[in-house]
Amino acid sequence: MPTVDATVFLPLLCGMDRLLSEFHANDIAPGDLLRAVLEVALQGTPQPLVLAVSGGRDSMALLYAMARWAPSRVAAVATFDHATGDYATEAASLVAAQARRLGLTVVRERARTGGTSEAAWRDARWAFLRRVARGFRARVATAHTRDDQLETIVMRTLRGSGARGLAALAAPGDVLRPWLGVSRAELARWVEAESLPYLEDPMNASRAYLRGRVRHELLPAFEQAAPGFGEAMLALGERAAEWRRDVDRQLEGCGLSVNAAGTRLTVPARVLERTTDEGRAVLWPAICGRVGVTLDAHGTRNAVRFTMAGRRGAHIVLAGGATISRHRDARGEVFEVRRAPARHGLSARLTSGAAPTFAGAIDALPPRFGRWRFQRLGVEPLATDAWCMALPAGTPVVVRAWAPGDRIRTDGAPAGRRVTRYFSESRVSVLDRPTWPVLLANGEPVWIPGVCRGLAAPSRPGRPELIWYRCEREFD
Repeated sequence: MPTVDATVFLPLLCGMDRLLSEFHANDIAPGDLLRAVLEVALQGTPQPLVLAVSGGRDSMALLYAMARWAPSRVAAVATFDHATGDYATEAASLVAAQARRLGLTVVRERARTGGTSEAAWRDARWAFLRRVARGFRARVATAHTRDDQLETIVMRTLRGSGARGLAALAAPGDVLRPWLGVSRAELARWVEAESLPYLEDPMNASRAYLRGRVRHELLPAFEQAAPGFGEAMLALGERAAEWRRDVDRQLEGCGLSVNAAGTRLTVPARVLERTTDEGRAVLWPAICGRVGVTLDAHGTRNAVRFTMAGRRGAHIVLAGGATISRHRDARGEVFEVRRAPARHGLSARLTSGAAPTFAGAIDALPPRFGRWRFQRLGVEPLATDAWCMALPAGTPVVVRAWAPGDRIRTDGAPAGRRVTRYFSESRVSVLDRPTWPVLLANGEPVWIPGVCRGLAAPSRPGRPELIWYRCEREFD
């Protein structure tokens, strides 16, 4: 990308308003402004980018700007057809055709069913974008503008958002938004000057949804009643975003641990116990946000109360199915936050009380059991390793999820003992238990992987007819 004169565009680092003043005072072409904005946005972003392009003017400006000034940074162009009508299909076709003409990789997908709400469309679109980004090991870049930020701040204010929510699109995160300091009018000047193709979304003029009413009715009315309203709201959003960054910096070094999938987090209990309720009300939303869990006011209050009242092994359920629990691990007392699991496929069947998942010979255990993996071993492991077990070849077995009444006979309890006791001794969270696999032989539980082996599970070495397996959790 060509280097831009820093004496003209250095104000970008201090504020977009000053940059625009320099832009107009020096009568610089619209493309030079956008090139400067893009250059600064990319300086701190080493990852390749997946461009989210809808076919509208702002996103087509992003497509052409990246293709012209930073094509090597583009991993792919992603466009999503919401299946809401002719416009959605035509827009996706335009994006695909133009991106290919520019020599860029295109990923296009159509929704199976058309959504009926803004939230449903947004969720489907973002699920697609994040899937594409993972595939390319890239970061999503969107074309949100200064106007989008203002509308989002106002919408969140109307909904009673706190400081975290008012940061809106400027909140720290993994999405790059290079146009966030640029107005739609500035983008329009460049698009028209370059005669770039785009489609006008008919929903932009609609008042059917809140964003349209905010854009066309509320914001003009507020600005007329209180000139400077928009600038004041944008300043509020920037202060909220900086506040969020400060809170996130406070959490660094506090011992937060997030699993590889980004769905589960633990934090030492002392981090939350050694502050006030007001401090906990600030920390809990930031902690939950690390795994994509959004706390509303009610959820925040529940989390604050749970901090001091929750005993070890207790948990609370948040809106959307996420959970906060308290247990003990190698570091001591911890709180664990879990994002709600996806309710589909085998995992959904395991937690819905479905019939046994596998019934057959020990020689052919399934390689996958929900989020667990069975691996057949070629050598005998340590006899004390509860993650491993053996049975004679040909033994009929059943693998199913744990049931609350399960009992197992062990050396320490030959008459039988509830599996829940062993779960507690092994510090298995109550949230993990419903999907924990149990292997039965002759109708009797003989192996709870990682927890205990029963008397009916011979583990003596040197028996060639024994079939050895190791079972372990995936995605930890």
